[in-house]
Amino acid sequence: MEIDDNTTRVRCELGACKNRAEHAIRFDRVGIRSRLYVCDKCLRELYEAIACKIVPKSIETAKKRGAKKERK
Repeated sequence: MEIDDNTTRVRCELGACKNRAEHAIRFDRVGIRSRLYVCDKCLRELYEAIACKIVPKSIETAKKRGAKKERK
C-alpha cells in the first residue's frame, strides 16, 4: 500500500466530504479500481483514528516494564 499525491481533479471519497482529493491511497492486491482518493483533512483524521487503535510495540513494552518496576 502506498500514498501518492493526486494529480487528477477528483473529490474526496470518504464520508460526506466534498473537498478536492489531494492524495491517492494505492492498494497492492485490488482489481481495476485500486485507489482511494482522500483530501488532506480526511487523511489526518484517518491517521489519528489508526493511531488510537495501533500502538507501536516499543511503547507497549515500556509501559509493561514501568508497571513491573512499580510493583517491586
